[in-house]
Amino acid sequence: MFVVIFFLLGLCFGFALRMPGALFAFLIPLGLVLAASDRSAAAIVIGFAVTAIGIMAGILLANRGDAQRHPVGGA
Repeated sequence: MFVVIFFLLGLCFGFALRMPGALFAFLIPLGLVLAASDRSAAAIVIGFAVTAIGIMAGILLANRGDAQRHPVGGA
């Protein structure tokens, strides 16, 4: 379940802020890691990787939307 939440977190930050502002999405998993009593290395790596994938997907969606709204070539 946390994988879906981290993906959506990255997707929202990537779509809304793009780079470098989208990197703030990593603060939430980092805060959860620091507050957790059981720090599983696999869960930490998966959380950061899924957040990064979500950020990249959000940026790609935002760029695609911009390209459709503002086509190059004036057509």
